[in-house]
Amino acid sequence: MLYKEDWEVAKKRLEALWHNEIVDRCCIAVQGKKDMKSEYEAPPHTPEELVKYYMDPEWLLRRHIKKFENTYYAGDGYPCIWSNFGAAGHAKYFKGAKYRFERDTVWIGGVYKDFATDELEYDAASNILKQELETVKYLCNEGMGKFFVTMPDNCGILDGLAALHGSEDLAMDFFDYPDEIKQACDKIFETYKVTSDMFFDAIRKNNQDGSTHGWMYTWSKGKHAQLQVDFSVMISPDMYEEFALPELVKSCDYLDHATYHLDGEQQVRHLDHILSVDKLNMIQWTPVAGQPKTSHFISTFKRIQAAGKGLVLYPELDEIETLLTELSSKGLYLIVKEEVSTEEADNIINLAAKLTHE
Repeated sequence: MLYKEDWEVAKKRLEALWHNEIVDRCCIAVQGKKDMKSEYEAPPHTPEELVKYYMDPEWLLRRHIKKFENTYYAGDGYPCIWSNFGAAGHAKYFKGAKYRFERDTVWIGGVYKDFATDELEYDAASNILKQELETVKYLCNEGMGKFFVTMPDNCGILDGLAALHGSEDLAMDFFDYPDEIKQACDKIFETYKVTSDMFFDAIRKNNQDGSTHGWMYTWSKGKHAQLQVDFSVMISPDMYEEFALPELVKSCDYLDHATYHLDGEQQVRHLDHILSVDKLNMIQWTPVAGQPKTSHFISTFKRIQAAGKGLVLYPELDEIETLLTELSSKGLYLIVKEEVSTEEADNIINLAAKLTHE
């Protein structure tokens, strides 16, 4: 099945992406649907079935294979199973942490309620960590030479603390417990590294001695992951510099390649700090519900490109030509999420090739 017939060419483009270089055109991924009438499996409703929907490796394999078989991977996308165990999922690996699988997310909740009295302790024998690793290893074994298996969404050190402590409480405690917050972030970062090493080791062979990201369709040799500080919408740029910037620097030092997930215009006020991280390769812009479309922020994207960072964007169909025309193709990756036919997918790739420019 994989890696799709033109994978080796796509691989060269994805490698060049990290260096803001172009092989023959900008990177672009479009998923054409072979049977436009077919429906993909929706999440179940009962708690018991939801656990299996997220965690049961045979169920995961079965429903993804069905999707792979009905998908035409045009451009630089590829079949992969995203290990979707929840954003800031490493927060689950602390003693006493609570979590719940829901239809559209994995909720992770607090154990760390009082900075004055509570302690964060990594649970090396965590059952959920063990289950996640077993699921990933099973899928990697089944997918060898057929599809990739991605890293879990274990991203965001401050976001992990917000999950464990509660976002509103954490925002207030920045004033009363700044040193304790920094110490907690250090503990979470160490847990992030230890457990990420486990997952990187588990997926490496399946991912051709590298790693992939599940919904950005990026690939690189070595350790590659998403960084994020979604909690930053609640703090000022000065607080971002003091509390969030250190985790970006340390995370980029740990990884071989890193992409920052910038969640809408409310985070733009932190952009100067984000761009200051030398080892950060790319920024991925998420169009947030209720905010202007992606193409509205072209001036912001030009600012990012001028700083030498790559861009991962999610345009709607009527924005593709504008973005290709207005932005440099160097370090540019467009991910088209709208369902299109296989013919439409090819037309979009041809347009990207035609409009690629420096």
